[in-house]
Amino acid sequence: DVLEIMRNIHVFVTRFTYTMHTQVFVERPNSNKYVNTIGIQQVANSIRTHGTGIMNTTVNYTYQYLAKRFAVLSQFLYDDHIRSRLLKDTKTFREQAKELNNRYPYDRAHTFNQEIRRLGVDQAGMSYLDKFRILITEIGNALGYVRLIRAGGLNHVSGAVGFIPDLELVDAQRGEGDGT
Repeated sequence: DVLEIMRNIHVFVTRFTYTMHTQVFVERPNSNKYVNTIGIQQVANSIRTHGTGIMNTTVNYTYQYLAKRFAVLSQFLYDDHIRSRLLKDTKTFREQAKELNNRYPYDRAHTFNQEIRRLGVDQAGMSYLDKFRILITEIGNALGYVRLIRAGGLNHVSGAVGFIPDLELVDAQRGEGDGT
């Protein structure tokens, strides 16, 4: 349900992965027997149940969540250790761009990853770069959720438009009923 996801957006973006081509969220593997999916039709049904006003509220909740996540992203990029390493690699890449055919070499990426890992890892063995990847994925999932809400809203409205009467037909019927 869109309301439940909206209330727990932080849990949703970590537990589900977004498939952009099919506009479906699929639950990550866990100990459950079943895998949950959320697609356009489920969102359209939820909008039909709760009304179209839920779309604006959902986007606002997601925006607030994204603002917090972008603040964390900014803090990561402005960390002195990360920033200095990124600037160093940027400078080196720009100097050698033509020689590298505008491709970042694998060995430099591997070295960068090792240097970030030297900064420290948590109890689960995750480096800052691993946490950064997770953060980027969560931001992408939140943006995908907004996209799914939009698609579900369009689906709902396209189905509801069939109940709007044809005004030309109504006017023609009124003219016949008056005897004119």
